[in-house]
Amino acid sequence: MDDFEYEELEPRLRDAAVDTAIARLREFFDQSPKRLYYSTQIETALEREFFHWIVGKGLLELAEAGQIQRAPLVVQQKEINFYAQLQHRYWRREQREIARLLEKIFDPEFSHAIGRHAELMFDAALGRHGFRIEARNTRTWRGNAWMETNHNLDRIIARDGIEYGVEIKNTQNYISREELRIKLRLCEHLNVAPLFIMRFAPKSYIHEVNQSGGFVLLFEEQIYPFGHNALLAEVRAKLGLKVHSPNDVPDGHMQRFENWHIRRPKR
Repeated sequence: MDDFEYEELEPRLRDAAVDTAIARLREFFDQSPKRLYYSTQIETALEREFFHWIVGKGLLELAEAGQIQRAPLVVQQKEINFYAQLQHRYWRREQREIARLLEKIFDPEFSHAIGRHAELMFDAALGRHGFRIEARNTRTWRGNAWMETNHNLDRIIARDGIEYGVEIKNTQNYISREELRIKLRLCEHLNVAPLFIMRFAPKSYIHEVNQSGGFVLLFEEQIYPFGHNALLAEVRAKLGLKVHSPNDVPDGHMQRFENWHIRRPKR
């Protein structure tokens, strides 16, 4: 399976959006008949139109129907699905080149560095806007302890007497629905408002967080650590992924959260 686990989704009737996505995917491949893609490239390219899992399901259905090629390959112990038009016959060298690049960005040390770098950048940005970091990587707060699972919160922050449990996800793919709901329950147990800081998320996730009294701050482009400019340029050029390496978190991102926080006590 690819790095997004489709089997974790709740059982449901067939979503009509899958058929719409399949039509859009046919257009997508028609526009690039001689290119090979791995699934996350397509999911992120179309994420403004469809949820990742809708695109993933559409890709699998097209492949099972024999309308596109599917070529799985294990990269860094993950099975990655590659897709191409049927007439694209000489894709194996292209797959090897993409896999070489994926080996770098899926490397555990680099993945850890990406996550840690985002945490440090948002630590600084939150501090500039008056939010104090009260705890890091914790499952306990004010005498309460979360024991249901091994999960914890990346941060607990506070301002104006309001405390937030913070989850920071600097990944191309969504946080899993299961993890999202565990973190919401964790925040409720510790009596803190949930704050999810993520590259991207579907509207259904945002709604769940809002219903739990929390906020979702999206920053859209995955943040790479400093010193990886060559890799960043290659990922952009060859994979078309949304990545950048900014000097700081844009004030506009933080202002959205601060504006919501200021209005929140009046609710």
